[in-house]
Amino acid sequence: MKLRFSVIASVLALLGVGAAIVGKFAGSGIVPTPAAPLSPSVAASKPDASGLALERDHAAVFQRAFWRRPASSDKILHAERRDWLDDASGVQKWQWFIAVQPSAAFRDWLLKDNPFELVSVAPGTELVPLSSPPAWFPSAGELAGLSRYRNREGRYLVFHDLANDRLYATDAGGGFAGAQK
Repeated sequence: MKLRFSVIASVLALLGVGAAIVGKFAGSGIVPTPAAPLSPSVAASKPDASGLALERDHAAVFQRAFWRRPASSDKILHAERRDWLDDASGVQKWQWFIAVQPSAAFRDWLLKDNPFELVSVAPGTELVPLSSPPAWFPSAGELAGLSRYRNREGRYLVFHDLANDRLYATDAGGGFAGAQK
C-alpha cells in the first residue's frame, strides 16, 4: 500500500511540475509567432494584354528570389520579377533579375552557407543565353568576366562582381498553373 501511494504521489508531482512549466512558457515565445507577411511598398502590377505582370518592388523581388528578407545592410540596386499569367489557371511562367550590393552576412549566407546548392562555373565556360534581361542587367560579355555560380538545373545563376562587390542573379521557370485537362 505504501508503494502504491508513493507511485501515485510521484506521478501527481510530475504532472504538477509539467503543468507549471507549460503555464510559465505558454505565452513567452517558445513557439515562434509566424512572421508578418511582407507588405510591398508598391502594389503588384496588373497583367498587360499579353498576360505579363511586372513586379519592381525591390524587397518583394529579393524575398522571392532568395527566400529571405533583405537586411538593412543589403542594398538592392535593381530588381524585377516577371509573371506570365493566364486568367484561367494562374502563373504560366516566371522570371526574375536582381542586382544587390550585399552585406558580408548575406554574401556569406548565399555563397558559403550555400542554401541553393550553387556550384562555381569555370572561367571560359559558355554562358546560357539569358532571355530578355532588363537594360540595367550586365551584358553577356560583362557577365563572362565575373565569378559565376549556378544551381544543378543551371537556371538559378549568380554572378559576383568582385571588384565592386555586387551580386547579379536571375532565375526562371514554369509557373504554378493549374493542371491541364
